[in-house]
Amino acid sequence: MNCRKSISGVKCFTLIEVIIAIGILAISLASLFQIIASSRARIAKAEESWHNMHMLTQAAEYVLLHGGNSNVDSVDREFFPYHDYQVNISYEDVLDEQIDDDFSSIEGQLPLELCVIELINLKTSGKETVGTLEIERIIYEDEGLEPE
Repeated sequence: MNCRKSISGVKCFTLIEVIIAIGILAISLASLFQIIASSRARIAKAEESWHNMHMLTQAAEYVLLHGGNSNVDSVDREFFPYHDYQVNISYEDVLDEQIDDDFSSIEGQLPLELCVIELINLKTSGKETVGTLEIERIIYEDEGLEPE
């Protein structure tokens, strides 16, 4: 497109060219803001996921520090100071069908126990489970076999 010459002889842009340039700039800025908003959402989700895993790890450490005994069914609030979250601990026997064939046929194999640690968010209306951690451990039949 040819630009008109103004009275002073300086070339200038037409109104259509200016509107198209502003439109391209607006679309570019909108795309940039959308990318920034989605990256902030991903960062917030990653931070929440990390925080949940941190709390689950704290609960697992508590269970393991208490010898992993099946009588530990909750975590002390001094060790787990998150009032908006609750930890449920349950124990299940591991069946032979659940063990890999390479390990289930070992003679003298001690039985396994599965410790399931659930992290529950109390802020949600349905008390949503936000994370689960499963730990398999050997059940020692004789206290003398327990490692120190």
